[in-house]
Amino acid sequence: NSNKIKVNNVEINYFKIGNGQQKLLIFPGALGQVDDFKPLTENLNQEKYTIYIWDPPGYGSSRPPNRDFSPGFLYRDADFAIALMEALGINRYSMLGWCNGGCTALIAASRAADRVDKLVVWSCNAFVTGKDLEVYETTRDVHSWPDQWRLPQFKMYGEKYVSDKWSEWIDASRTILDYGGGDVCIDALAQIDTPTLILHGAQDVLVAVEHAVYLHKNIKKST
Repeated sequence: NSNKIKVNNVEINYFKIGNGQQKLLIFPGALGQVDDFKPLTENLNQEKYTIYIWDPPGYGSSRPPNRDFSPGFLYRDADFAIALMEALGINRYSMLGWCNGGCTALIAASRAADRVDKLVVWSCNAFVTGKDLEVYETTRDVHSWPDQWRLPQFKMYGEKYVSDKWSEWIDASRTILDYGGGDVCIDALAQIDTPTLILHGAQDVLVAVEHAVYLHKNIKKST
């Protein structure tokens, strides 16, 4: 059920399953891919939902181009997501986003409030701190990752791409901290008028729970 469609001159890969009236768009995290979320689709009612998982540019099978982590990358992803749903002819949908995909979904919800029914985000942050960067730096050597993180990434991308792009992601996060005051998508939060469910893993090693608390305080219709 994987397909490609041209969006803003990029061939975007997406996976579609189900035939329900409610449309869901799922956003992968940093260096994520469609396959990360196929197990999730097996536990969703495919008669109630039509589920789309997409690879943002530079991720999964939406390559070329190679991933671009220059400033504004999450905002560009959000615009691609909105344009993807337009290209698919879908006017109303809900969004689910994990990690950086959650940030992208927040931005998209702020920019397409009239189209988004509901929003679910988890392991997601609207800002970065020096302490966050210290944690990110401990993961820079991708060969030190646990097998369950490392092996699927190497299989999809190859070792060099994972190593290079993960380092670029950490560097991009540091740029946000040093030159953007740590602001990942703070301004978007006040513009979200969508009922939002915020989830957070108690043992999340990358994203501190303070980020979930901040989202809840700053998204007015959040739980």
